[in-house]
Amino acid sequence: MTTVSDTERAAALTASAEELTRLDPDRFACLMLADPERRADLVALLGFAFETAKTAEVVSETMIGAIRLQWWREALDGIEAGTPRRHQVIDLLAPAIAAHDLPRDRLERMIDAREADFEPTPFADAAAVEAYARDTAGQLARLQARVLGVTDGVRLDAAEAVGTGFGLAGVLRALPHQARRRRVLLPRDRMAAAGLGTGQVIEPHLRDQAVTAAITTMVADLAGRAGGLIADARKAGRLPRPVAGQAALARVHLARLARAGHDPFTAPAVLSPARRAFTLLLARG
Repeated sequence: MTTVSDTERAAALTASAEELTRLDPDRFACLMLADPERRADLVALLGFAFETAKTAEVVSETMIGAIRLQWWREALDGIEAGTPRRHQVIDLLAPAIAAHDLPRDRLERMIDAREADFEPTPFADAAAVEAYARDTAGQLARLQARVLGVTDGVRLDAAEAVGTGFGLAGVLRALPHQARRRRVLLPRDRMAAAGLGTGQVIEPHLRDQAVTAAITTMVADLAGRAGGLIADARKAGRLPRPVAGQAALARVHLARLARAGHDPFTAPAVLSPARRAFTLLLARG
């Protein structure tokens, strides 16, 4: 069995936290709302989500990406067998899984969903966009809620819905970045119905008034679904503040998108630290 010392685990926590505060500032700020004794396990989950999410950003070939994602599946095998691989995230994730009996199938869904990141137009319809958000950000929020002591299915489902709404908002915010990578995350069926080709979304000079109108209509519908998921989740009762914080930040992002006429290419994608902090100060479970 691989043994990780307290010093090594503390170093892994510091390194992961420094990376996440730069690269996933919204969700890292949310986890800081948790009690200090829970934060390391939340960092582990967020670090796992980030490591699988960045696969398509750091490799250009689908086969290499598939190998990298398989590495994470095998890393879960090692944790399950009591022989975890050495990696700063795994050094934190292994004890988190053991402490909170985190279901492996939820973690595997987060890995499997990332296979879509290598496709130029991965989503056949709006349901596929939502499924992607649910299997990534939704599973993360559900597991975070479990770490934070939520055990009843209704509130776990609500946490998943919040994460899904947050993830949908994230997909919409990422549209300009992904377009620069020559990827289009809008539903293919809606694009076909509007007579849009991928080039019209990707190339700024092809985005005329009619194209922009079609894009904003699709974005508005997806944004409405994101807001609806978050609103419905409130019916389940109080959620842990790190999860409620994601709901609050998603509402801010969606409101900014609405003020931009649901044009993701003009809406600001990132919150200022001050706005993020103020929003989370007011967030309630």
